[in-house]
Amino acid sequence: MAFVFACELPDHLWYRVDQDVWLEDRPDGTVRLGMTDPAQTRAGKLLYLRVRTNKTVRAGQNVATVESGKWVGPVPAPLPGTVVDANPAVLEDPSLVNRDPYGEGWLLTFRPDLGRDAWAATGLQHGPDAVDPYRAKLKEEGLTCLRCADPIP
Repeated sequence: MAFVFACELPDHLWYRVDQDVWLEDRPDGTVRLGMTDPAQTRAGKLLYLRVRTNKTVRAGQNVATVESGKWVGPVPAPLPGTVVDANPAVLEDPSLVNRDPYGEGWLLTFRPDLGRDAWAATGLQHGPDAVDPYRAKLKEEGLTCLRCADPIP
């Protein structure tokens, strides 16, 4: 696990740094998709998540919408594919993303149209390869990550 300005970047994940999303391979060919630690910090306490399942999208198209007290915004697809399902725990308690963005706070399951061997060519970076780009991005933004320590009522 790497830490950049107190932001966690787990080594096993794939990152789209410019979109602040991550992917985790699953044995069935799907991936879990979530917001990065910097993304949840920028957004603040998440209040709402909307995901349209069975939606086929192009890379860059929205796969979800998140809302916080200070921001409403899209979650872009880093790859073309189909949204399979949403994380029911996050639908019930969106602040899980603030507390555990890489664990229980994943957003949705996605079936990419591209095999993993093609991901790097799309701008995705695997684990340690994303550290330097995040260091430059977070330094430019002046961002240091924060997490919610306890469930927010």
